[in-house]
Amino acid sequence: MDFGVFATAAANHARRRNAPPQPDHDGLFDAECVAIICGRRQCHFEVAGELFGTVQFKEASVPLTAIAPGRWDPVAALSACTKAHGNRAYEVDYATAKLTNPGGLDEIRIARVVGADGVRPYLSKKRRYFEAAYGVWAPVERPLETEQGFRETFRVSAGKPTWAFRKLFEGFARDQHRFTGDYRVRRALRALEDAGLLSIHLGPRGGMATAKCTWTARAYLAPAQLAPAGEEALGALAP
Repeated sequence: MDFGVFATAAANHARRRNAPPQPDHDGLFDAECVAIICGRRQCHFEVAGELFGTVQFKEASVPLTAIAPGRWDPVAALSACTKAHGNRAYEVDYATAKLTNPGGLDEIRIARVVGADGVRPYLSKKRRYFEAAYGVWAPVERPLETEQGFRETFRVSAGKPTWAFRKLFEGFARDQHRFTGDYRVRRALRALEDAGLLSIHLGPRGGMATAKCTWTARAYLAPAQLAPAGEEALGALAP
């Protein structure tokens, strides 16, 4: 299959005909699935054993190492494709990132996938969008408090989500995403689909504007487990 079609105007129709690869129970992929992920980014993946491989785009090549024999991390594969294209892959700074895990989602896991595909998930310094008790917005200039009615507004600090990453969580409404018009959001959604964290069903005309986007079970945090003593106490309370 020629996955170069994913770079053309018929990319959405090609994606609808070819389902994304599915990870195993640990969220890892085999070499064939990694080749599909790389092919969707016009890269070629060549295996050099059970633990080593190479991602190539034109003349550039990036080495790729497996997590276990025959098992590959999708974040590493996405990062290798991004670097092969000459772009920057962003890693999550755990010391400064301010996590909220909205809706029980595993924000760190989602941020690692999005950052590996070249979309910055968290701010490295204060940026030009604002937040207040009334919500978040991104004007070109600070709005006049007398006209807008905002009394306490402040620029978002370092470690907070970028505008695109924030809207990635806020855009879901009735299984559709309201911000697919932003190329960064579309790119992040595609990367999450390839990593097995999101399910995308394209609209009738094959576009993203009417696509249905739903988080998979892997995108959520694992439920908290009780200690053995807690399990016994809970069993004692049961009728």
